[in-house]
Amino acid sequence: MSTDAALQKAERLLAGFAKGTARPEPNRLDATIEPSDLIAATAALRGAGWGYLAALTGVDLGKEANEIEALYHVCEGDAIATLRVRVPRAGGAVPSVQAAHPNALFFERELMEMFGVTVTGLSDTSHLFLPDGWPDGMYPLLKDTDVRAAAAMTTGSEPPETGRQGDRFIVPVGPQHPALKEPGHFEFAVDGELVTGASVRLGYVHRGIERACEQQNYTQNLYLTERVCGICSHSHANAYVNGVEKLAKVPAPPRAQAIRQLVACLERIHSHFLWLGVAAYEAGFETLLMYSWRDREAVMDVLEQMTGNRVNYSASVLGGVKYDVTAAHAAAIRRAMDTIQERATHYLHVVTTDTSFLARAQGVGVTSKEEADTLGLLGPTLRAAGVTRDVRVDAPYGSYPMFPVTASVDAAGDLAARFKVRMLEVLESVRVIRAILDGLPEGDLTVKFPRKIAPGETISRFEAPRGELFYYIK
Repeated sequence: MSTDAALQKAERLLAGFAKGTARPEPNRLDATIEPSDLIAATAALRGAGWGYLAALTGVDLGKEANEIEALYHVCEGDAIATLRVRVPRAGGAVPSVQAAHPNALFFERELMEMFGVTVTGLSDTSHLFLPDGWPDGMYPLLKDTDVRAAAAMTTGSEPPETGRQGDRFIVPVGPQHPALKEPGHFEFAVDGELVTGASVRLGYVHRGIERACEQQNYTQNLYLTERVCGICSHSHANAYVNGVEKLAKVPAPPRAQAIRQLVACLERIHSHFLWLGVAAYEAGFETLLMYSWRDREAVMDVLEQMTGNRVNYSASVLGGVKYDVTAAHAAAIRRAMDTIQERATHYLHVVTTDTSFLARAQGVGVTSKEEADTLGLLGPTLRAAGVTRDVRVDAPYGSYPMFPVTASVDAAGDLAARFKVRMLEVLESVRVIRAILDGLPEGDLTVKFPRKIAPGETISRFEAPRGELFYYIK
């Protein structure tokens, strides 16, 4: 189905609920929905198999408008249908759409604590990001909130309740725990060795980047967005620059787009090798951690040689890239790819044939194709459950139409399949990198970018190593 046909279908499905529709961009449909119609509207899309909830954006329209807008972004391939719901700035409420989209739980909890919008029917109304001692009535993403006033009022959280609760036994993990690479608190309900339920609490390193971006200019924000994640800084930076370039109607040159894709492929390899080592270590395979992280150094060295950095590469700028790929860089990348291909092929063999490994991974954490789609899973975890969804394929951006990728998929849906899909993606990234080096377009690295951009809004999606990034920029 073409993008236009998908949007027409969405418009027909929403016809009985939308108070008005618009096409702000060729691949987007905006539908104005009353809060009372929101559940029926999302159920109409979901019931027809149209799309998945990719994000929920809250927008404070300011004191003069005295409203908050909640934007429910549903994606189907390249098509994006946004349900726009407005509520009063004080006392506004929307119903939960968890019934149609279970992954809305996290978005709706964030909407409540960051904007003060009440979500009725929500299964869990506890804080997701803010500390328990955060003052009532102070919502960080409202434009007139002074978050500095909350610092002195914040108190420590009560220790989590653990032990037996009725028929369940609760095992707490975190926020500081040897198995966690960053702070997070999890409570697992277990029956013997079987996990029967879980709850999550994030936000221990929440830095308020959304609010900070509102106070900077477009160039300054680039340095904030690329620090959202230390493993995939290039992905966040490019999700941002792609969106700003759309707003400015100034695309980067073809050579710059190809170099961006090249760095994205290198980042995917280093992320997957990092994941391979950490996951293997948690399962007791310390040797695989040592070997995979040793081999990951080949990619990190290439990134450092190209950009001068191993973590925040800062390869992209608005309108292009900072660094070219010289003949020396290309030769080093080719040598690294020879090593990575050999090692990834070996690791793929290990994770699909080693009996001791499969005993700990095969049939563990199984997610069916239907469950993965319903729960809104993303990235390799989704594709390891048999769902062929990849923004690089479904909605190709940048130079992906010139250097297309093939989605790596496995139907087993277990932990072993997640290892397998990641190694297949490494090998596919090696293939694409070689294709880019063979066909790197000639031309400039940057174009002149305007200092001011006309008011507007856009959506930018990017397939990061661990799943889809969704940036709403206004």
